[in-house]
Amino acid sequence: MFRFERSATVKTAAEIPAAVQFAMQVTSYLNKRHSLNMSFGVELFGGTRLHWYFDTESLDKSVQLMKALLEDREYSQMLDKSKSIWIDGGTKDTIVSLIA
Repeated sequence: MFRFERSATVKTAAEIPAAVQFAMQVTSYLNKRHSLNMSFGVELFGGTRLHWYFDTESLDKSVQLMKALLEDREYSQMLDKSKSIWIDGGTKDTIVSLIA
């Protein structure tokens, strides 16, 4: 089992409400459209970051999802509309192998 996590840094604390609104919208969309069980949260200390995460059975399934997302126009439009609230280069993806 693997956990995929994406974090993104918001430009300013004043834009946290817009970032949370976007996170709710994109999480709901991805869960419905791509059958994920994705969740998100807001980092409390040390930065203005949001974190999305979901578990997957295999890395192959994760790769298939990423390919599907690249072809998903509605998802791409959502990302484009939200560009102004994120720091350029402030997105980080991590995959964790879950042991226990």
